[in-house]
Amino acid sequence: MFTPPAPGGQVLLQTRRGALVQDRFPDLVAAAVEQLPLGLVLYGELLVWEPEAGRLSFEALQRRAAACGRSAPTMAARWPVYFVPG
Repeated sequence: MFTPPAPGGQVLLQTRRGALVQDRFPDLVAAAVEQLPLGLVLYGELLVWEPEAGRLSFEALQRRAAACGRSAPTMAARWPVYFVPG
C-alpha cells in the first residue's frame, strides 16, 4: 500500500505481481486516506473475516480481488478486508 505524497493524491494498492487493485478495495482505500500519514509505504497481507463461519475466508478475499466497478462497494459491505502489516 502506498499513501499519496501530498493531499489529494491517490492511495495505491499493489499485488505481489505488481497489479494495481485499489478499485477493488474501496473500504481499505478510504481507511488509509482517513488514518494514515502521507507518503507512507506499507507491506502486508489482506485478510477477510467471515463472521458466519467464524474464520478467515480466502474464498471471500478472492471474490473481493476479482470485484470491480459497481460490485466492489457491495462486496466491501459484505466482506470487509483487513490489512495486516508483514
